[in-house]
Amino acid sequence: ARFLRMFGGDGGDDLMGGESLEQMLMETAADDLMGGSGGASSAAGSSRGFDAGSLASMLQKQQHHAPSVHHLAQQSHQSHQLAAVAQQAQYEQQQQRRAQAQAQARAQQAQQAQQAQLQMRRQLQLQQQQQQSRHGAPSAYGGRPGSGGMPQQQQQQPKPQPTPQQLLAYAERVMGPGNLGLPPEKFNKNMEALRQMSFPQLFHHVKKLKTALETALEQRRSGEQKQLLPQQQQQQLMMQRQKVLQQQQQQLMMQRQQAQQQVMQQQALQQQKIKEAAAEEEERKEDGIVQTTQAANSDALEVETAEEEAAIASAPVFRAYRPLKVKYGLSHPEPIVESCSMASVEPPDVFYRPGLPSSLLSGRRGGGNDSLHPEWLPHDACALSAAQLEALVYAGQRHSQQNPDDTRGGFFIGDGTGVGKGREIASIILDNVAQGRYRSIWVSLSTALYYDAKRDFRDLGRADINVYPLHKLPYGQLDPAEVGDGVMFCTYQSLIAQNKHSERRIDQLVTWAAASGDPARFEGCICFDEAHRAKNLALDRGGKGTKTGEMVLGIQKQLPQARVLYVSATAAAEVKDLGYMSRLGLWGRGTPFPDFSTFAAKIERAGVGAMELLAMDMKARGMFVSRMLAFTGCSFEVRECTLDQQNERLYDEAVELWDDMLTALEKCVEMCGSDGAHPLRLYWGAHQSFFKQLLNSIKARNAIDETEEALRQGKCVVIGLLSTGEAKANEAAERENRAGRELDSEVSTPQEIARSLIEQHLPTTRAEGAPRDGGGLTNGFDLLEQPAVPEAVQIRAELLRRLDAIDMPSNALDLVIGHFGVEHVAEMTGRKMRFVKDGAGGTRWEPRAQNGVSQDQINIAEKDAFMGGTKRVAIISDAASSGISLHADPRFANTRQRLHITLELAWSADKMLQQFGRTHRSNQITAPHYVLLVSNVGGEKRFASSVARRLEMLGAITRGDRRGGHGAAADLVQYNLDTVHGHTALALMFDAVAEKSEAAALWERALRMLQCHRQGVPTLLGLAVVAVAQKKQAQGNRDVARLPQGLQKYVLKLREWASQRQSGSSRQRPQERNVYGDCPKSPTPRMSWTTAGEVLKRMRVLNANLATQSDADRHNINKFLNRLLGLPVQTQNALFEYYTSVFKWVVVTAKATGRLEPSIETISGESVSLATEPEVLHKEPNSSALTVHYTLSVDSGLSLASANGALTEALKSRAVKSTQQGGATGFWQQTRSQRLILALEMSSGGEAGQRLFRVLRPTLHTSTKPQYIRHKDLRARYRPVTVEDEISRAWQGEYAESEKGRTQEKHLLCGAVLPIWNALTTTLAGAASKAGKQLLVRRAEVNGRPIIGVSLSKEAVASLKRHLDGSAGAEAARGTHVTLREDDPQETERLQKEELRREQKRQRIKQRHQLDEQERTNWERQRDASKRGTAHAPWRDGGGGGGGGGDGGGGGGMGGSRREKKVKRTEAAELWEAPDSDSDEDDAQAEFVFANEDEYGPGTIVDDDDDNAVLEVAAEQARAADSLAAAMKSNDTARLRESLVAARAASVDAALLASGDARLAWLVAAEDDDQFDDDDLMSMLE
Repeated sequence: ARFLRMFGGDGGDDLMGGESLEQMLMETAADDLMGGSGGASSAAGSSRGFDAGSLASMLQKQQHHAPSVHHLAQQSHQSHQLAAVAQQAQYEQQQQRRAQAQAQARAQQAQQAQQAQLQMRRQLQLQQQQQQSRHGAPSAYGGRPGSGGMPQQQQQQPKPQPTPQQLLAYAERVMGPGNLGLPPEKFNKNMEALRQMSFPQLFHHVKKLKTALETALEQRRSGEQKQLLPQQQQQQLMMQRQKVLQQQQQQLMMQRQQAQQQVMQQQALQQQKIKEAAAEEEERKEDGIVQTTQAANSDALEVETAEEEAAIASAPVFRAYRPLKVKYGLSHPEPIVESCSMASVEPPDVFYRPGLPSSLLSGRRGGGNDSLHPEWLPHDACALSAAQLEALVYAGQRHSQQNPDDTRGGFFIGDGTGVGKGREIASIILDNVAQGRYRSIWVSLSTALYYDAKRDFRDLGRADINVYPLHKLPYGQLDPAEVGDGVMFCTYQSLIAQNKHSERRIDQLVTWAAASGDPARFEGCICFDEAHRAKNLALDRGGKGTKTGEMVLGIQKQLPQARVLYVSATAAAEVKDLGYMSRLGLWGRGTPFPDFSTFAAKIERAGVGAMELLAMDMKARGMFVSRMLAFTGCSFEVRECTLDQQNERLYDEAVELWDDMLTALEKCVEMCGSDGAHPLRLYWGAHQSFFKQLLNSIKARNAIDETEEALRQGKCVVIGLLSTGEAKANEAAERENRAGRELDSEVSTPQEIARSLIEQHLPTTRAEGAPRDGGGLTNGFDLLEQPAVPEAVQIRAELLRRLDAIDMPSNALDLVIGHFGVEHVAEMTGRKMRFVKDGAGGTRWEPRAQNGVSQDQINIAEKDAFMGGTKRVAIISDAASSGISLHADPRFANTRQRLHITLELAWSADKMLQQFGRTHRSNQITAPHYVLLVSNVGGEKRFASSVARRLEMLGAITRGDRRGGHGAAADLVQYNLDTVHGHTALALMFDAVAEKSEAAALWERALRMLQCHRQGVPTLLGLAVVAVAQKKQAQGNRDVARLPQGLQKYVLKLREWASQRQSGSSRQRPQERNVYGDCPKSPTPRMSWTTAGEVLKRMRVLNANLATQSDADRHNINKFLNRLLGLPVQTQNALFEYYTSVFKWVVVTAKATGRLEPSIETISGESVSLATEPEVLHKEPNSSALTVHYTLSVDSGLSLASANGALTEALKSRAVKSTQQGGATGFWQQTRSQRLILALEMSSGGEAGQRLFRVLRPTLHTSTKPQYIRHKDLRARYRPVTVEDEISRAWQGEYAESEKGRTQEKHLLCGAVLPIWNALTTTLAGAASKAGKQLLVRRAEVNGRPIIGVSLSKEAVASLKRHLDGSAGAEAARGTHVTLREDDPQETERLQKEELRREQKRQRIKQRHQLDEQERTNWERQRDASKRGTAHAPWRDGGGGGGGGGDGGGGGGMGGSRREKKVKRTEAAELWEAPDSDSDEDDAQAEFVFANEDEYGPGTIVDDDDDNAVLEVAAEQARAADSLAAAMKSNDTARLRESLVAARAASVDAALLASGDARLAWLVAAEDDDQFDDDDLMSMLE
């Protein structure tokens, strides 16, 4: 190494001194040659050196002899060439000897008996080599080092200087074999370089060679000395090595024996299982049990599938929610739930303490007098509920952690509507402010939510927080004096906005946030409200994402230490939608997934079960909460709208028009010579939009009928749709303006879609480069003057004429508004113009914003009109799907039940859920009823399929349960066709249609060839011959043998002819048939095979050869359903019905063969308990999240009590009769084995002998894989048992005997799974069985607590432990113990009482509003009657029941008195909801009500004709209210509490208080007496 450093490229420049560049280059090349491969063998033999002093003296004498040196160098070069071959041979011999020595040494090590002798011989050899190496380097004079080759007495004389020839010869020996040993090629180049040098240079390099050689020899000698160990040490070392080797061999033998024993045990176990399975199979055959593992018994499979679907549907999806480890605050005002999957996961322990005032953390009223927080203003009690405070605590805790990539951790709030996400965001920002982080960014969906953000801060007592609307601020640098600390509110549109000077809003945000100048130091909060707007981020997916997603990801990268908060109830419907949530730390450095693409690919590959685990994992690691408002009282139904004959004819006319449009488009493209790809894409896009809008317009009539019926029932209606048709209406308006006319009629959106395609995208001029009629080609110079093709122009005119001839319906939105009128419909959409019918029957096109209301406030005004009861019908579009509350809120006048009609299906699940959340929110009196309108047109199932699939994915990711995404919309999942089995069904249908239609066409041709027709109708003889020829070989031969001889020849000839043509088909057998076999389903009788093939070719999904355009189209269910819309109604329904039958067959077959995607199945039995204590396998270092292994003991038997319960449940059906009633449902005993079973009838239709019965045994629980028996086998092999003692003795005896065999052990892996993902997937991949390789999520319930996790075998658990052994997480988990948390009975009882109080309060408010509504209705009737002069309003003069006027007597007096109370009731109700309101303003409002009663009515006045019971209750309530008012004035808390209890016992509410005191109203409206102590009451009085 020293030699290479000295003569190599690194150190060569330092040794050259001040030599010229040419010399340096030459010497460097020489050094490279010298320092090549010869350095390793530089000390292979002995060498001789020369004296440096004599070399110096010679240099002085010969410094002028350079020419002679060159001459001698040439001679030396010639002699050296002759010796090169010999040197090379000698070098190769040395290498061979060395290799032989090494081989011999290895052989010596293997021979233990001769090891000592061989070691001695090796020692002697080494000693001899040491003695030879002591001679040193060769000298220039041929002597040894130190002697110089001369006697000792002569060394004191002046030494002669060496000649150049001697120097070259010395260099030749040094670099030759035995010393440095350079290869011949490098040796020659090196010597050539030396010969070209001058004498000083030659002397200098030879001196360096000498030094390098001596250094190498010294290193060699020191190395040999180290190798010369004493003989005893060598022997001991060898003995130790032998001992270790023997131990290793013994261990290896033991491992091999253990492995062989394990293999033998597994083989024995497998053989035993095979024998047991064979015995069970034989018993099942003898018992008549129907096999459901094959697709042959399709009826049994369908019954089994229906049973499992019913069990899954009946399984609980949600569980009442309460915080487990956060003890702040009071319960949420409305009951909230979370999915059972999420409820089974415990969040991490809490160590974070928020900086909010104690009043907010405890749920008390506060603010204004807090010495620790003087800046806080007054706020209401329970301004933050316990659930909201839990989100605050875990968000702060997560924000205090760092991700492995050194970015700050983020938090994800996935709460649904009604939980209060706005309050949660405001509380997190205020918590940051309290801890010194004064700047935050709030990104939301629209600018209208800016006012909601300010309201949230005001409700929490911080109305002084500056909230800056970014969209109203100028671009560029912001003035710090005007825009300082506070909250910057912006929309997602602002993130991508920039002005004409290329100044971007996002840069402005970053600059404002980083007030210190360094963005990396910003630690404030960035909240992405409605974060699903950023989900379309094509991160690592090869596609191009939206700018919104890119900017959301970009601002997180620019501010790496910001506290990021993602807030959305519908943040991700697929794993790829999580790409913008980079701060969750799920992928990247330090995780099992290096990047997001790997993360998404692995999770998606693992299926929906992995997505469910993802949500549970995020909760376990403290980065995710997902609660939602309970769907108590909500109902949901999918209502099919059947098209009548008129609408069906309209639809079929449109289909015919679009078929002709496609033909015309292709013809015009050919005539004009243009590219047809782009027009065809536009055609199919417009085709889909046209029929979707046409169906919306047709369904609008059904929506109107539903709305009228709901209004008659006293409800109000919210109609949801997506599109408004404004763009097409604007196009129609522009067209009329160009023609000099005004738009005076409603626009048909479907018609405008078709018109736009015909006018704008149907080519009528020749394309550039297309041939002219004269044969020439067009060029680019006359591009603007392309000649029109007359035939194409004529085609376009004809299509427009036919389009105008069809009476297309108007836009769905205009149809609804036109029917009810703008004065009764609150439109909350994004359009600016609309059609309004005038009094003369005409229609005008006018702006929506009227009467001084601005465009950005029109939706708010319409919402107020709906909530105030002025308008009872509301229509919302996508623009109003967020931030608007339309529920039955008691703070508003309109508290009627909401009927929410979904007229237009959304493309995505999140948009549908956003619309559902407008009418189902917290603090509602009545829950809504949802109606989803779906037409009977088969093609519309495409939209339902898309939504259903995304609902399942959304529930899996954001709720931890694929069923949690629908909420109340569970019925929609039946339309989910966009699955693996849906794709398989489509491919099998295409294959069956292609094959069978070809065969049908072939046999129709054969029938024509037989000429067996009469008047064009085939005869029975011809049909019979063709039918026999089509049969399979075995059956066909038997039928042929029964035919006459003459016909047999015909049949055989015909079969041979058809066989030759069928075998010549070029179609390939699809791979799906290798798995599922031939599809047994046939089209409906309305559609033959030939018709089906023609229809699919008409849809352009199959070509002329009945093959798909590409292999991907075989599974493209969306394309199939889109094209299905373009068929006549009856045709597409017949085709869709056939596809549905194939789909169901595929699902049933997949279930029978074990290919059905597993769902979260429940582990249940007679009993489920913990077999051992839970075992912690891993502890995530950052979040301390645990991965826990549960071992469950499951009793798979069925006790007699459970069997009787199942029998009782089955006999509830009127169609089922017991054995005692002459039926077959009951207990039966096998005649052969005397074993008892319980038979439950499952299918009552069909033949009596083929009916199926479910078999239950003492060893077979209802939750295990079902067994079925047919009725005929039940009667033949069993006898009924009706004696109870006999049943009890036989059942309990077998149940007791099978106790050991029926107990099974199950293993679940729960908690944080992602941190051990690699170990888990490796464990599953190494499983022996196919089922063991699947990631199966299972659910169990132990002592009332759900346990959900990955199902593993016992062997898989052991393998997982081995993979985790030694990891940091496994070491941290040692000594950690967990216990299964049980429900606290006291807490459960408290929650039940609290819910009961809520329900009582809700009923009281509901009754009050119903009474008010009844009074308003009666008053309206009386007002109308008074205007007609037939009666007088009794409240006008204070009289009740009077005829034409007058005082009205005593009844009128009571009416007048109660009018005053009812006005104060309204006032107190308002004060209850806003206890800090200004009393003067409330008085003015009350005066307004009095002054305008003639116009608006009393609203809440009770009629004087109420019965006496109502009056007595009112009097009692008035007395209780007066007593409460007196107690308030006494300042006696005991009396006040007693009066308060009495007032509540009399059902006094805030609206009945005679004093009108706001404090009284607030006290009565409080939910819980116990939450107020005496101090609270006294402080309230003060």
